[in-house]
Amino acid sequence: MDTLAAISALVARLLDVPIGWLLALPRDVAIALVAVGTSLLLTMVRKWTTHQDQLRRSKGDLRRLKQLIRQRKRAKDKPAVKAMRTTLGMVNAIRLKAEVMPLLVSIVPIALLAVWAVERLDYFPPRVGEDLVVKAYYPLSSMDKLTHLVPPPGMELRGAAIQLVEVDHAGKQNGLAKWVLRPTQATASTDLIVRHQGDTAVQPVSVGGRTYAPPLAAHPGGKILATEVVLRQAKFLGVVPGIAAIGFPPWLVAYLLIVIPFVPLLRRAIKVY
Repeated sequence: MDTLAAISALVARLLDVPIGWLLALPRDVAIALVAVGTSLLLTMVRKWTTHQDQLRRSKGDLRRLKQLIRQRKRAKDKPAVKAMRTTLGMVNAIRLKAEVMPLLVSIVPIALLAVWAVERLDYFPPRVGEDLVVKAYYPLSSMDKLTHLVPPPGMELRGAAIQLVEVDHAGKQNGLAKWVLRPTQATASTDLIVRHQGDTAVQPVSVGGRTYAPPLAAHPGGKILATEVVLRQAKFLGVVPGIAAIGFPPWLVAYLLIVIPFVPLLRRAIKVY
């Protein structure tokens, strides 16, 4: 998991060079531009990797074959209908085969873009002067035992540093401790340190920039299961929700709602078959 997280972070940093400027825009605009850019990429890849004249002619063939099948059905000419359906299947097979190359060419850039979006568009970065909630999760065996947070420079602790581990009422499957911090200065990267019964967990955080550190960090094998910086999740237009049941965050739902209708519109507009 650490390797996967490191790869994702590296991909995000590399893509910051060509498209990091999107983070200076309002988040809704950035999500919309990423979705429109994806639609344009899918459209142009299809144009460049398929035999467009063949697809154009096959589309006309399909339309004509369907008309003829309807006519032969009305005439109750079953042999003709069967023959035309066989031809229809052959034309559809040609068109289906043409989908393979655009998919193969598109899959890598789309996957890289998805990694970048997960790392950059899912949440809003913490801001100076805004309260920041930090959570730590523990096994139930740590209930009613002490834990404490070591606030880094540039962050004001609002409340006690030492807390008792309590039941996490959201799931009741683990213990929970919470702290509230108020950043007093911007920092590209700093570490929040949580200690519990000789165990130490480090949670990275960045404040006041265009990017955010991963909000949740797992700490397997220790007495602190995970730590979390609670960030505000980005919702397109402030209302488009995520689909938690299948792990779709709000930005991804908005992205799909734009891409799915926009691809056929673009293909029609620039005559890509």
